[in-house]
Amino acid sequence: WLVFPVIVWLGWRLARGRRRWFASVALATCLLFAWARFVEPQLIRVKETTLAGTGGQARIVLVSDVHLGVYKDPRFLGRVVERINALQADAVVIAGDFTYEPQEDALPRMFAPLARLKMPVYAVLGNHDQQAPGPDIDHALREALAAHGVQVIEGRSIELPRFRLAGLGDRWAQRDDAGFLRAAPASLPTLVLTHNPDSAIQLDQTDARLVLAGHTHGGQIRIPWLYRHAIPSRYGFDRGEQWLQTPRGRVRVYTTVGLGEIRL
Repeated sequence: WLVFPVIVWLGWRLARGRRRWFASVALATCLLFAWARFVEPQLIRVKETTLAGTGGQARIVLVSDVHLGVYKDPRFLGRVVERINALQADAVVIAGDFTYEPQEDALPRMFAPLARLKMPVYAVLGNHDQQAPGPDIDHALREALAAHGVQVIEGRSIELPRFRLAGLGDRWAQRDDAGFLRAAPASLPTLVLTHNPDSAIQLDQTDARLVLAGHTHGGQIRIPWLYRHAIPSRYGFDRGEQWLQTPRGRVRVYTTVGLGEIRL
């Protein structure tokens, strides 16, 4: 927060005409930092995408990487819930990484705003929820989410009016086995919800018409060329719609940039 008095001081120096080149560069740097740290992360953008050829019609809100804890708080989640409720959708799906270094006993309070969602909510957990890098709050988080009406669907599927929704656990936690999809095939188009888009490598189009994921943050800070080296994906996932050639065929994946951030 010290950046704000520094901005005022640099503005005063600039107005007084003292070392204007230095004050101008320093002021621009501080303003950029203030925007990146305090303003931009609080903005909520809704991106609407139409994906034809999935075999069914549904309007779904995809949310991921909320990362409540260090940078995000329940007030931010409450604003997200208000934006979602303003949309006409069939369901909300949350693709993991609910937390970022939270206090375990605070989880029920942190996620209380989710109870105000006016449509069914389904979720899987992410690596930050399952001890990679941790802490492992898997059980406590599941209880907190269930208390607020969120159904965690890892390792199982549910049939909705126009499609089947299946959930895969986190890949880094080795909980994304998709064998249950083939053990119980469905006549409805299957949408797979997972945290890490790399989990699609084990699927084909008979397993999933579409995979919905998060995890990548879209690079989080998209400095040209550099950001690609920070994205945690082995198969080149970034953001938006992509096709992955797997040993079993081509799979369609849609990756959201998510809501939160971690580290720098």
